[in-house]
Amino acid sequence: MLCTHCRHFEATAGDGLCDICTVATAAPHRPGSARRFAGSQRSGSSQPPAAHLRSPVGLAQATVVMLAVSAAAGLFTLYSVLSAYGLVSDIAAGAFEAVDQDDLDLADRLLVASGRLQFVLEIATAVVFVCWFHRVRVNAEVFGPQEHRMRRGWAVWGWFVPVVNLWFPRRVAADVWDASAPLPTLSLADGTRMPSSSHLLLNSWWLTWVAAALTDRLSGRSVRGADTPAELREAMGMLGVAEVLWVVAAVLAVLFVRRLTRMQDDKARRGPLVAAAVRPAPNHPFP
Repeated sequence: MLCTHCRHFEATAGDGLCDICTVATAAPHRPGSARRFAGSQRSGSSQPPAAHLRSPVGLAQATVVMLAVSAAAGLFTLYSVLSAYGLVSDIAAGAFEAVDQDDLDLADRLLVASGRLQFVLEIATAVVFVCWFHRVRVNAEVFGPQEHRMRRGWAVWGWFVPVVNLWFPRRVAADVWDASAPLPTLSLADGTRMPSSSHLLLNSWWLTWVAAALTDRLSGRSVRGADTPAELREAMGMLGVAEVLWVVAAVLAVLFVRRLTRMQDDKARRGPLVAAAVRPAPNHPFP
């Protein structure tokens, strides 16, 4: 039987682990990592405060609600885009007599209203999501201080710095995910990282989110630069694709938030890896 952690070597222990994973599980922190972590958290203007476990459950619930509301707003925007797309298609096809001016005015009002509503909700959702994201990042620092390739501040600023926001948040999320997993991530001699929990959900959400953001930006430029009904029809079609991607990304984000929060809750109930950082009560995972 293959090792239940790495899926590469034969299991030799009674718990289904190979010799390498048994050692890693028994001593998940590299020698001196706890001392380096403690030293990095000493008081100083350039050092962040010490990491302590705080429950992400409340923020996760608020984030899920906001994502669901944003997804509903995205569906409303998609409806308004499809309505306008049909009218623009008739005009592009030369069927001017089939298009009523009142329908055009209504479609325009729907587009403006849905766009403003979605913008406000996206800002509110982003604020709540980033607060949750920073909370789980700090918790992950308690679970596995040696797992993180980026400083804690990138959990916030990584979303706002142009260009790098296409991959920095995903890297932070991957490190948080691995640190929150039931078993530690193995680091092989060649530098390869072997996480114990699949990144499929994380990667699906992130790729969909990036695709939605890029498609939305391209569609916005196309709409503003359209000079003919045919060009406007193509731009509206691209905008509709962007809205579909936004809705799918929001659904995947809900699954990601729920799964990562549950992972941290379960790990806190089993007891933190860094015992000195926090001592939760047996039936109350977070202080």
